[in-house]
Amino acid sequence: MEPNSRRFVLGVALGVGVVSFLATELMHYVLVPDLGRHQERLLAEGLSAFIVSCLIAKLANINRRQQRLTMARMQVIAEMNHHIRNALTSISLSAHVTENQQLIRVISEGVERIDWALREILPREVPLREEQRHSLGYFQTRRREYK
Repeated sequence: MEPNSRRFVLGVALGVGVVSFLATELMHYVLVPDLGRHQERLLAEGLSAFIVSCLIAKLANINRRQQRLTMARMQVIAEMNHHIRNALTSISLSAHVTENQQLIRVISEGVERIDWALREILPREVPLREEQRHSLGYFQTRRREYK
């Protein structure tokens, strides 16, 4: 059974419900054995276990959906990274056709910045805090004069 499958989620939820039921029954048996009629107590514990199972199943489904969305985003990022790098290679090679050294330098710097962003920013697993983003200068604009 695959950990992200619906059957796995339902199996885990059912297992948690059974464990919840047994733990509650054990506590009643050990702590307060004369608490009400046995059938009513089993019904209440069974209902509690069912509610716990439903909550666990809902949480597991939310987690499963979130994980699938994250995987889809990662695949898009990897694909975009590949296509951008291919385009940068063409741009970098075509810049050397011209004789304008300033244009070559500007294009090379731009290619290096994009390459740095693809290498350092894109694969980040944990988002940066607001002050970290500003200290790294992500949102500062650079003004350059092109001739």
